Amino acid sequence: MSRKKFSGRTSLTKAGLRRLKDAKKLRDHAAWRGSMYLAGYYVECRLKTRLMEMYNIWTLEELETRLSQTAGKSVRAFTHSIEVLMTHTGTLNRMDKNVRRSFVKCNQWKTDWRYDPDNGTEEECEAFVRAVETLGRFIDRNM
Repeated sequence: MSRKKFSGRTSLTKAGLRRLKDAKKLRDHAAWRGSMYLAGYYVECRLKTRLMEMYNIWTLEELETRLSQTAGKSVRAFTHSIEVLMTHTGTLNRMDKNVRRSFVKCNQWKTDWRYDPDNGTEEECEAFVRAVETLGRFIDRNM
């Protein structure tokens, strides 16, 4: 599958919302780790979408070019790192304690969770999904 097929702003927006909806369904069926895994993609997609909106561009390829130009070094827009993406938003210093805690929690997300046979716990899942929703609201309101 082409890297470019789903690299557009519209696709990422829809995918992020779909992943959050899927995560909540898995949470409701006690599939804790799967829920957390998909919820993390919501934040990743949301950040990429908002960064593209900030720069008025439409693809991750364009975002990669723009972020690299702005940073003066090579930046990968195809990263899964919440921290790397969040750093480029310029909003880290606007986080209150609650949002900062949510950001730290979301930063624990790993795409490798898809291979983790441990289901996690309901408490872990609830805390992670809450953190994802809190950080998502912050991204929407502050970028």
